[in-house]
Amino acid sequence: MDNQVILQLVKAMAEHGCNHKLDYDAFVKLSHLPHLTTQQSILISKRLKRYSEKQLPALAKELGIKFDAEALDHFSKQPVADAPLISIMRYEDKYGPRIALHMPYNREAQDELKQQLPFPRSKFESNIKVWSIIDDEEVIRLAVNILKKHGYDFSTWLLTEEGYGSQKLPSHTKSPSSTFNVSAELKKDKLILRWPFIPDPSLRDEVRLAVKSIPNRKFNYDEKFWTIPLSHGHTLYKELDGLYQPLADAIACIPEVEEYLEDALKRVSLSQAVELDDTALVQSYKEKLQQILPEGKELYPFQYAGLAFAELSEGRCLLGDDMGIGKTIQALAYAALHPEKWPVAVVCPANVKYNWAKEIEEWLPHVTYSVVNTGKEDIQPTDFIIINYDLMRKQVDNLSVMDIKTCIIDESHYLKDANTQRAEATLYLANKCEAVLCLSGTAITNRPIEFFTTLNLLRPTHFSSWFQFAQRYTNAFHNGYGWNFTGASNTKELNERTRDFCIRRLKSEVLTELPPKIRSFVPVIMKPDERKEYKQSRLDWMRKYESYQTSGGMPKGFVLNMLTDLRHTCGKMKVSSAVDWMREHRYQTGKPLVVYTHHKDVMDELCAHMDEEEPKFTYRRIAGDTPSNKRAENVETFQRGELDVIVCSTVAAKEGITLTAADTVLFLEREWVPGWEEQAEDRVLRIGQDSDKVHAVYLSCAGTIDEHFDRIIEEKRAVVQAVLDGGEAEERAGIVSALLKKIQDNEGVLGV
Repeated sequence: MDNQVILQLVKAMAEHGCNHKLDYDAFVKLSHLPHLTTQQSILISKRLKRYSEKQLPALAKELGIKFDAEALDHFSKQPVADAPLISIMRYEDKYGPRIALHMPYNREAQDELKQQLPFPRSKFESNIKVWSIIDDEEVIRLAVNILKKHGYDFSTWLLTEEGYGSQKLPSHTKSPSSTFNVSAELKKDKLILRWPFIPDPSLRDEVRLAVKSIPNRKFNYDEKFWTIPLSHGHTLYKELDGLYQPLADAIACIPEVEEYLEDALKRVSLSQAVELDDTALVQSYKEKLQQILPEGKELYPFQYAGLAFAELSEGRCLLGDDMGIGKTIQALAYAALHPEKWPVAVVCPANVKYNWAKEIEEWLPHVTYSVVNTGKEDIQPTDFIIINYDLMRKQVDNLSVMDIKTCIIDESHYLKDANTQRAEATLYLANKCEAVLCLSGTAITNRPIEFFTTLNLLRPTHFSSWFQFAQRYTNAFHNGYGWNFTGASNTKELNERTRDFCIRRLKSEVLTELPPKIRSFVPVIMKPDERKEYKQSRLDWMRKYESYQTSGGMPKGFVLNMLTDLRHTCGKMKVSSAVDWMREHRYQTGKPLVVYTHHKDVMDELCAHMDEEEPKFTYRRIAGDTPSNKRAENVETFQRGELDVIVCSTVAAKEGITLTAADTVLFLEREWVPGWEEQAEDRVLRIGQDSDKVHAVYLSCAGTIDEHFDRIIEEKRAVVQAVLDGGEAEERAGIVSALLKKIQDNEGVLGV
């Protein structure tokens, strides 16, 4: 662990942010320094080691340096030398380039500095509480000699191979503008911008403000240049055109700036397109795919638009179409057109692995594929490799040596927490691939912060800082203990910023023949003994809650456990009413039915009641412990019309399966995440649904937590839709806190 590594980590922490304000302020202050003394490194390492468990390893990985928590801890325990802590910071003001001298207070040293180097050669910077000198060789030499007499040796900080100073300039030179010219160059997906000191203070400030207005701009303090994302090159050009023409012209000379803008405009125009206007391009895709796909297999018009979007994105985009309209087929079509980008890894939830295998067999029967089922098995070298998230941690090393060139990440919202092992493994593999296609109809299941990992994967230069993203888009606030990033803000802006690499079409836009979805809530009146049981449970919980409130020692997770238990109680009490409703549905319609529960004992009790019915219900179930191949078999049996009911766990069967044999979904229990329920609802609202309406029916116990939970969940949906589909939604409170507030405001929320 050396001073340079410490400085790199400090700069990264300053950029990404942390929850502790004093730590963050210390990181920001030191991040401007060109290097650290050993004393500074030891002192700041005492703050850094607080973040050794999660944040620092992730940042070190991003920086490409090895992080050793034990080494950092050992380094921080070294004794600090008695010599005074000193450092410098270079900057500019209206008098030109200057050097701030960070050192302990010494009245005699400061008086002599002021006497020997009168204003503006030296001056006190009241805003940062330091003395500064002009960045000039003669001034620096005098200052070094003066301060050395008082015990502050700045020579190692300011001495270069050619002498003192960062530039060899004559004394009293006003501007270093003769030392280098205006330039702009492209390096990967970033523009590197250099320009000389601008003597006119008004123009200098305007140019700086223009550059600083660009998201994810960075200044390199060591080499004195700015970087901005290529994607914002045209934006900066427009700001500088007519203001500071040399830099505007330098940007305009890079052809990729205009090319990126043209491609981005094309992608934005396609991001909600239901079909391609370019008939020649459609015909070209059709001809190419006819040579690959089996006879009778053809894309819908909107799927050709999705394919074109993926092509314009060079295979690095989010296919965020509404659930049930064929994201899988669009991803396979792109992969089929690019065999040079094989092998392909499909990373998906365990319950949809065999669905991917089925789609590959149907649409690409000529390719080879393998399904990975354990963390220890040898992976076969096939064209397509299908693996679930939970096995990625154990198999990522094996996949890494197989030269995977395309990564299809199905249900990419599974990556919302980048610190989980499955996310780390998946991101590691994806970042090595030429093409990355993320698929998710609910890229945000609950709040905007969950979107960051996907955005950072697809556009790392657009969305490089988690902390900046959180500050801008989560209505962030500090509650006295740490930052709260659970809200939503600037959702319209976020929607606009993601439009050139996220394509999203709704069912109502692209499949006009699909029926509308009708969501309804059916009240369940509890029996007297059930109401008594619920009331007693509510009172027991409330007594505990009030006791903890009075003592000031609320256990972690208590409120969530309380609300979950009360919802669970309601779920069990709805079983008999659910069977009554199912019996009536069968009698009235004769159609199959999909039923969702959350808790396993609720599912077990429901199945036991169905077994007692006459005539009996024919049913199968899909729970968390149902093997993947058995899930696929149960789904196929249901789709063939051989069952009355399929009973599913919402968590285990909310994605990747088609249940269009039914047109109605019945929910016994609600979920904390509204996106999960929408995914479950849309198992029946997919391509292949031929009913004129589909129904999502929620049973709700009257006079209980159920009723208020229903209202809060519906409000929460607005946040998700605002970011993905556009629109406005500014909400900070989560579902748990909203329910708790209702408990405090109105005890009746838990039962009358």
